[in-house]
Amino acid sequence: MNTFLNLLSNNAAVLSVVGTAIAFTWSVVQFVLVRKRDEQHREFEIYHRLIKELVAPDSESGATWIDRQATVVFELRRFNRYHELTLRTLLGLREKWIKDAEFIFPRLVEELDLTVEYIRSKS
Repeated sequence: MNTFLNLLSNNAAVLSVVGTAIAFTWSVVQFVLVRKRDEQHREFEIYHRLIKELVAPDSESGATWIDRQATVVFELRRFNRYHELTLRTLLGLREKWIKDAEFIFPRLVEELDLTVEYIRSKS
């Protein structure tokens, strides 16, 4: 026991530095984990808002804005975590739009096709 106490007292400075380094490393790891979780939550919120803007008409006017939809389709490329779902959603929308005789927006379908091609090339 006496030897252990001597070892501790002789190496107090080193143990202090090691303890401080461990505490600092732990706080950095915690910070990174919290930031990553916050970023994933923010990405989740943005993605779902974009999907809503893509498929739902404007809440005030009831109109569907094709330019906004085309922009949303383009922006969906950035959400790598959701590519699998995005691909299924876009392919389903494409099928629905093409069957709809009142749908006369080929530019939107073209942007959708470009995004599908992009996602497939990244998979």
